[in-house]
Amino acid sequence: MTNAQATSRFFTKVGKKVENEIVTNIAKHYGVSNDDIYDELYDSEAEALLDYVTVNRAAVALMFNNK
Repeated sequence: MTNAQATSRFFTKVGKKVENEIVTNIAKHYGVSNDDIYDELYDSEAEALLDYVTVNRAAVALMFNNK
């Protein structure tokens, strides 16, 4: 499974609200739009989602690893 596929699966399981909070926090940290982050997360060369997360990383990791 690619990182993009793992991210997509995770976002499906946690729902749109949590997905939006995570993507928005990443976008704010990097000073880009949410669309830019989605492009990056779903690129065939994407890193693992947790490599992008900067806020509440431990909480996101816990959710991601328990999906």
